[in-house]
Amino acid sequence: MITPMYKYNFLVYHRDFDSFLLKLQELGVVDISVENRNVDEDEKDILAKIGKISTTIKFLETRSAPNETITLSLSADEIVSRVELLQREREQFENAIKKAQKELAEVEPWGNFDLKLLNNLVEKGISIRFFIAPEKVFNEDWVNEFPIEIVNHINGLYYFVMVNYAGEPISPDIQEVRMPQFSVKQKDEEIHRYHIRIGEINTELDFLTLYIDLLKKEQLELTNQLDFKMVKSSAIPEADNTIMVLEGWVPEDLNEKVKQALDAESVIYISSKAGKNDNAPILLRNNKFAKLFEPISKLFAFPTYAELDLTPFFAPFFMLFFGFCLGDAGYGLIFLIGASIYKFKAKPDFKPILTLIQFLGVATVLFGALTGTVFGASLVELNIPALDSFKSYFFDQDKMFKLALILGLVQILFGMCIKAANLWIQFSWKHAISTISWVVLILSMAVFYLIGQNPESSLKLFSPIHLVIIGIAGIGIMFFNSPGKNPLFNFGLGLWDTYNMATGLLGDTLSYIRLFALGLSSGILGGVFNSLAFGMAPDTPVLRHIVIILILLIGHSINIFMSALGSLVHPMRLTFVEFYKNAGFTGGGRGYNPFRKNTAEAQ
Repeated sequence: MITPMYKYNFLVYHRDFDSFLLKLQELGVVDISVENRNVDEDEKDILAKIGKISTTIKFLETRSAPNETITLSLSADEIVSRVELLQREREQFENAIKKAQKELAEVEPWGNFDLKLLNNLVEKGISIRFFIAPEKVFNEDWVNEFPIEIVNHINGLYYFVMVNYAGEPISPDIQEVRMPQFSVKQKDEEIHRYHIRIGEINTELDFLTLYIDLLKKEQLELTNQLDFKMVKSSAIPEADNTIMVLEGWVPEDLNEKVKQALDAESVIYISSKAGKNDNAPILLRNNKFAKLFEPISKLFAFPTYAELDLTPFFAPFFMLFFGFCLGDAGYGLIFLIGASIYKFKAKPDFKPILTLIQFLGVATVLFGALTGTVFGASLVELNIPALDSFKSYFFDQDKMFKLALILGLVQILFGMCIKAANLWIQFSWKHAISTISWVVLILSMAVFYLIGQNPESSLKLFSPIHLVIIGIAGIGIMFFNSPGKNPLFNFGLGLWDTYNMATGLLGDTLSYIRLFALGLSSGILGGVFNSLAFGMAPDTPVLRHIVIILILLIGHSINIFMSALGSLVHPMRLTFVEFYKNAGFTGGGRGYNPFRKNTAEAQ
């Protein structure tokens, strides 16, 4: 659910405004409206500094800090600049190494030589020409016929030099190359120097990790400074700029605390409970179970202040859908046991995520037990005498297919009920009649169809009683879809809504087949890995068990990762598309973000 908010308008004398904001920031519970304002140059500069510091902190946190203590002598700006400089320098040396290694590969076949000696020979009139020839072209008799010295023979190529030879190349198939300008030894030494410098840079970067706490402190100070500037510039000057008017929002349970603080400071303010049409910030307040699913709902959008929070309504469905998609009791136990063990050493902020994983694991175990699937093995197909009396209760593929459609239809109808409640709360009962009529119509079709399966029952589909219900629902659909407008206009909208419902409801319901498909694919893939493990293992006793264990571990790890990913994504899709649409979710609200000092503890 959404926490009720109180709207505040503060009227502050301009000379007292800064001190008032500081006290408001210390109070730390008032959400200040900062929409519809332009970011000035000072704020842009602060944002840029915060971004650079954040990037520097993330980089330094990837490095290993030395075991030493230091007296801090550098400022945050100096650290950021130094880290940027060292990163650029290291990148330049890394590029230089790549270039040198490429040059080394070109000169390496010629081996080590004294470049100075070669240049002296050239100056004295002794010319040396360098050639490369393929094996199939090179003729070893050339060594006796021409002034040739073979330098190397690798990778199907001959590398040789000719001394004091001024004629044309011996063969058109050999390649003359320029005399190398450096030796292998020179290039190796150059690369070694680059590596030494990179090592020095890395050592200095490791040393700079000792300044991470200082950087975080500076980041907090800049963030507080930015928040202060944004709030200050959001005030509206009145009475020739002598009075500053500021709008803020306070959660209902903190309202008395704020009033007492303001009255103690003799601040002039106007307070009223937020209305449905107010753009109040959203603070979700749910029970312990639904609160676990708030990170999922926030991935999409916050509701508006006038809407219902859909988190507690989709949470049970999401848990069931995850279990349906993964659908293996063995995998569910891994999630359940793994999360339970990790909880003992996890940080408090991460424990709710582990609790959510536990619930998802329980749902997976339940659906795995429903189908009789454990680590890809079907209990129905195994010859276990103790399970013979239970095998008839396991759901086959046909039942799971129908169950997916039933769950989908139930969630869609549930969403339509929520939509009706939303319309009733936001507008009036008349605006909810059309949606309620659709729910009655769809439910009556299902109920009379099921009752009509009994040959002795007089309540058949489209029986007189059912037709009366259809007629009443039809009136609500055709003439109450837009209360207050012309009946003919309403009738036209009713026809259009009927067309959209007839096509949309079928498509939305069929979307839930993905639950069945993912659960089926997870079980099949697990069975495939089992077959591979026991079918491909050699007959050698010890080796056979090693191969079986390796294939099972690797195969089921892959299957768990892929299936769990799909089991998260597709229930989200069903929630944010099918359920939210049928629930009439609008969204677009902003989260409650109180104006307060950021501290290291809050981080």
